[in-house]
Amino acid sequence: MSFLTVNEASYCYQGNEAVVDRVQWSIAQGEFHCLVGRSGCGKTTLLKIAAGLLQPTSGSIFIDDTQVVEPSDQVGFVFQAPTLLEWLPVTDNVLLPISLKRRVTAKDYTRAAELLELVGLGSFTKRHPQELSGGQQSRVAIARALIREPAFLMLDEPFAALDAITRAELQDDLLRLCEHQKTTVLFVTHDIAEAAYLGDFVTVMSQGELQQAIPIDLAKPRAPEIRYDSTFNALCLKIRKTMDGTA
Repeated sequence: MSFLTVNEASYCYQGNEAVVDRVQWSIAQGEFHCLVGRSGCGKTTLLKIAAGLLQPTSGSIFIDDTQVVEPSDQVGFVFQAPTLLEWLPVTDNVLLPISLKRRVTAKDYTRAAELLELVGLGSFTKRHPQELSGGQQSRVAIARALIREPAFLMLDEPFAALDAITRAELQDDLLRLCEHQKTTVLFVTHDIAEAAYLGDFVTVMSQGELQQAIPIDLAKPRAPEIRYDSTFNALCLKIRKTMDGTA
């Protein structure tokens, strides 16, 4: 059954053509979907519409049969930049979504500590963002997005600015966390290999429209060595050809 339903959704900026053009899409609960496409194709706009951060010009969005008209507690969102508050220590940054809604409890602190441990930052709880590397800041942002145990996690190119080794480590952390929590994921990226490594499906977007959803038939949990396998490279080539319109 569909968990996310995008029903003929379009989005136009004032006086411009549609950035997202009559998209029809569905994602089943528990699936990890990656959305790829060239810069300016509408990926981030579609992600923000799905998250309730933007309202479609036409069409509708449903998550678990409830229409999305504003940001939902069911959705955790990770932006391109970690956007941490520099004056707060790591634990308080993770707990920010809760503290903005209600008083933080001892159970919340325990949950934050567990998440930070899972992302390898169990000993960094009292540090401030400026004392962390870029990869560590991204880990805090992921923990913050998961603190309310959302059913749906949406990420907008969160690892784009990181070096290749740190990015690979964070990809494995993300897969492990989402599998642990049975989280449905929509991950936007321009990196074909990243999409193929993470996703159960990779959907290609071009000029505001979805072109094709490509199933990724690779066993999970993903072994890092699979990045160098011929089957993996063939999938990456298929995605690239779909993006180029030559598949």
